Amino acid sequence: MKLKYIFIGSLLSAALSAQTQKDSIQHVEQINILVKKKLLERKADRLIFNVEASVASQGMDATETLANVPMLKVDENMGAISITGKSTVSVMINGRMLNLSGNALLNYLKSIRSENISKIEVITTPPSKYEAQGNSGIINIILKKNPNLGFSGNINSSLIQRTYSGISSSGSLNYQTEKFSSSLKLAYYDSAKRTDENYTIIGASQNYSNSIRRDMWKELTPTLNLSYKISKNAEIGLEYIYANQKSGMNIVNTTKNIASDLKEENLLTNTFHREKLPTHTLSAYYDLKLDTLGKKLSIAANFYKNNSDTEVNFSTLKSSDNSVQDVKTTSLISPQIFSVQADLELPFSFGTIETGMKFNQFKNSSDIQYFNLTAGQYVPDLLRANIFRYQEENYAGYVSFAKTFGEHWETKAGIRYENTHAQSSTPSSNSENKYNYGQWFPSAYVSYKEDKNVFSLSYSRRINRPSMSNLNPFRWYENPYSYSSGNPLLTPAYINNLELGYTFNNKFSASVYYLRMKNAFGQISYIDGLSQTSTYLNYYNNNSWGFNVSYTDTFFKFWEASISANASLQNSTVFNVDAETQKGSSFSYSVNNTFSLNKSKTLALFVNFSHSLPYRNVNSYFYAYPELTSGLKLSLMEKKLQINATVMNIFAQRYRGDMYFTDNVQHMNNYWDGRSFRLSLNYTFGSSKKKISKKNINFEEKERAE
Repeated sequence: MKLKYIFIGSLLSAALSAQTQKDSIQHVEQINILVKKKLLERKADRLIFNVEASVASQGMDATETLANVPMLKVDENMGAISITGKSTVSVMINGRMLNLSGNALLNYLKSIRSENISKIEVITTPPSKYEAQGNSGIINIILKKNPNLGFSGNINSSLIQRTYSGISSSGSLNYQTEKFSSSLKLAYYDSAKRTDENYTIIGASQNYSNSIRRDMWKELTPTLNLSYKISKNAEIGLEYIYANQKSGMNIVNTTKNIASDLKEENLLTNTFHREKLPTHTLSAYYDLKLDTLGKKLSIAANFYKNNSDTEVNFSTLKSSDNSVQDVKTTSLISPQIFSVQADLELPFSFGTIETGMKFNQFKNSSDIQYFNLTAGQYVPDLLRANIFRYQEENYAGYVSFAKTFGEHWETKAGIRYENTHAQSSTPSSNSENKYNYGQWFPSAYVSYKEDKNVFSLSYSRRINRPSMSNLNPFRWYENPYSYSSGNPLLTPAYINNLELGYTFNNKFSASVYYLRMKNAFGQISYIDGLSQTSTYLNYYNNNSWGFNVSYTDTFFKFWEASISANASLQNSTVFNVDAETQKGSSFSYSVNNTFSLNKSKTLALFVNFSHSLPYRNVNSYFYAYPELTSGLKLSLMEKKLQINATVMNIFAQRYRGDMYFTDNVQHMNNYWDGRSFRLSLNYTFGSSKKKISKKNINFEEKERAE
């Protein structure tokens, strides 16, 4: 009998324990629900968008999620992510720089699901801890921590229909224990699009160029992540990424040239372009907690290398004499990057000190050959061949101090010093360039919070160094007469950014900014007889004043809307070119709507519209660009299965602009197959046991290999 009571008592105890645990879980869920109401958070040095708080951002990939963030713009036509009113930004995952660009960046982000994203930080004035490289700011995507113990995984597949069909698939398999963490990810892309580009130069002579192009790319990318907790306070880990990329272009170009004496020449060029680009990225880290108060030492090393092997064949028919010129160019380009850094975080009762050092080394070797087809044989043209060598070393150190004053004030200030040694050489022309420079990059932030109001003031100085392709003087020919090239004499641009921000009730956000860019560079085109050429030059300084404003809220429990707008004024001066600058201005707005079509919110309709009005900048004028996107989202199996159908750029808008110079005017009118239909399915599986944390690795400088 006694045993019976003991048994019954044990059952009651277990039941009460289970109920208590259930109540605790429900309480945590209630707390999470309350937290989710905070869509936006303003910190001293960044604006935070909580993805989990946004119904519109559920069941999407990372590119679609970024498009829902105030101030951010994702342009799949241009392959760029930017802060509205400013220029392209860098993208990090948990503080680790992706250093990808164009379609490679967008494809990587498409493999990340919004369900795995906790929040997105928009850092318009990056603190001194981060690389000073970059002309605008940083987007930091924070993934959810503590992946489940045991096995878990994800499978995603998408079909995209433009002019041509394409597919993308990715899968990940994770295994976690209390000390060991591993993740294996495999992504595959096979897609194509049709491009229609038109470029006209009108001056004393005239040049009209039209290219109809089929862009194709395939990529198979396995990624391996491993980490191990050596002890309670120490952890090591590594990440290896191998990307086997193949791309190609089939181009039909027609060029009409009208000389100053009105003599007309027409060229018809067929181009066959193929590239193999295997890349290797290896990153490793060691983290050590120095005490229980949060003091921490982090050491990381990164290595990146690719070997681009490209062959281009083009055949040009010249109308004046019906002659045909067949040409082949080959290129072997091998950029290599190594970096090592150490960061020390020291929280004290009087504030938090962060300090660290970093060393980067860039190397690039390119061997590009030019061949004319003569009597059935390819004969080298040594005058058009090129060997280019580039090496850059960058030494950096930083220190910052952060302190909070009561419940209202948060401050942070820091300074970074970077010293750069660079040299480039072109053996074929016996030319060599060397330059050394050291620069200070200060940053400062202060924020004030009172009830539902948060004010912030931030400042930072940054540098925009030319990429390796910007520096390479080799001529990339479109036909035997027209080409583009880099410029080994390019020097960095410097940026000063001052911003005043405000948020109200975690829904409304506004900011006013001033941006000063000095010694900026860009691509400039010229016409010389039959030849249309372009190169990169440092040629302008730019002052920009602007504001961003956004409001996100839920109406009638089923409609989530986000409205944002940006306006700016620019004042520019130019040098090294003869151009007519004019006061610039811009205005753009967007309205994103998500409608839940059932009570369980598993079926939703979204309709997003954005509109950039005509704007001027430096010596350029860009036409209006409206864009409408709509689709359906369906969640099944307790949200483990997500199905999305999306139609993008429904109006099939073209990108048009003009550039004004003293002796000519240049026009562009391009369409990059923007209208598309995408159908995607994502399935998540795995254990739901206790969770542990996962480390992400920082490799900020790889993007300059592009």
